[in-house]
Amino acid sequence: MKEIKVSIRSQALAITCALFALLISKSSMAQEERKEEREFTKKQSIAIAIGHTQVAKGFQEGKKKWLSLPSWAVDYTYRLNPIWSLGLQNELILSDFEVESEEGNGQVITRSTPLASIAVVGYRPLEYLTLFAGAGGEFAKEEDFAVVRLGVEPSMEIRERLELLASLVYDFKIDGYNSFGLSVGVAYTF
Repeated sequence: MKEIKVSIRSQALAITCALFALLISKSSMAQEERKEEREFTKKQSIAIAIGHTQVAKGFQEGKKKWLSLPSWAVDYTYRLNPIWSLGLQNELILSDFEVESEEGNGQVITRSTPLASIAVVGYRPLEYLTLFAGAGGEFAKEEDFAVVRLGVEPSMEIRERLELLASLVYDFKIDGYNSFGLSVGVAYTF
């Protein structure tokens, strides 16, 4: 049974990555001419966001429970051109919590204010929409996990150098647990 769960999870991750790659290749061909016309002056940004990380298999007072954990994020992005960017996304969950391992063996993992730091590659199919994927780690005093992240981030310019952001991310924590997060923040571009 354990092999079947691991196999299904591996297949789901492979299908998600293949769909993401297909979306990127199709969108880049269709939008090539329009993207060359865009003005490209702001290459870097620093963003601060507040949000909640959702953990479906959490434990609270000995009972399985969906957890919604407050978090802060500080992100840095360097735009290589109007379409592609590189970044470092850092997220701090402001709570201690327990979660069931994705291994399916009933093991409970304790996390004390974990900090995730993830290097990402971003792709902008539209002027104010970024898709990103990356890898990094989640660090806590109990144990560290490797993380694979997929996400989407719409943005809206509110002033000349300020953007309003909303991020939706899904984190696969290898040999740990999975979570998704929703956050809202402000980015300063320069």
